[in-house]
Amino acid sequence: MSLWDWAVEAYARPGVADACLELQDRHGQSAGFLLWAAWAGGVEPALLAQAAQAARAWDACAVTPLREVRRTLKPPCPPVEDAARERVRTAVQAAELTAEQLLLQTLEAMTGRRPAGLVPRPEALAAAAGAWGAPAPKAALETLARALDAGLPFGVRARHDPAPDHSLQALMDDEEDVEWERELRTRLAGVAQDHADLDVAIQALTASPLPDMMVIGRLKRKKLALKDEIARLQDQLTPDIIA
Repeated sequence: MSLWDWAVEAYARPGVADACLELQDRHGQSAGFLLWAAWAGGVEPALLAQAAQAARAWDACAVTPLREVRRTLKPPCPPVEDAARERVRTAVQAAELTAEQLLLQTLEAMTGRRPAGLVPRPEALAAAAGAWGAPAPKAALETLARALDAGLPFGVRARHDPAPDHSLQALMDDEEDVEWERELRTRLAGVAQDHADLDVAIQALTASPLPDMMVIGRLKRKKLALKDEIARLQDQLTPDIIA
C-alpha cells in the first residue's frame, strides 16, 4: 500500500482527523509530515531533517496557501453568487488535495521503501514534530498515535461491517466542518466580548457629568451592529430543524 493510500485510510479512522487538526492548527505542525513519520515508523536523523526541509518548502509554497484560500471561500461573498463561489472553492479544494498527495509521494520517494517500524510510533511522531520546528505537546502526539493504532489493522475489516467512506471528498468535507465550526465559535466569542465592552463604555459615558450624546449614539449603533453579527453567527452554528 502506498503512503498516500495509507494516509487516506488512516485519516478516516476515528479521532485521527481531530488529532491532526489539533496539531496542525494549534501547534503549527504539518499533518502530512506527521502521517509520513507514522507510516515510516522512524527514519535516520539526517533523512528526517532533509524530509522536514522539503516538506516545509512545499507546505509554504502550495499546501498552506491553498488551504487558506479554501477556508476563505467557505462563507458567502456577496455579490458573487454562492454557486459560482462554490465552484471556485471546489477547484481550490482539488488543487489542495493534489498538493498534499504530491507532498506524500515526494516523502515516500525520499524514504525509499517503508521501514519495518524502526521505533515506536509515539517516538517517531515526536521526532518528526521536533524536526518540523514548532513545539508540539507530548499528549497531543500520543493522542494521534493512539488513534492511528486503534481498531483493526489497515486493510482488514470484519466480514459484515459496511465499508467506511474513504473518499477524499468525504474526508475533506469532514475536516472543513470541524475547521469552520471552530472558526465560527472563535469569532462569536470575540464579537460577544466586543459587545460587552461597548455596553460597559456606554454605561460609563452615560453616567459621566457631561455625557457626549453624539459619541454615545455612535457607540450604540455599533453595539446594535455587533448584536446583529452575534445573531448571524449563532444562526450558522445552529443546525436547521425541519418541522
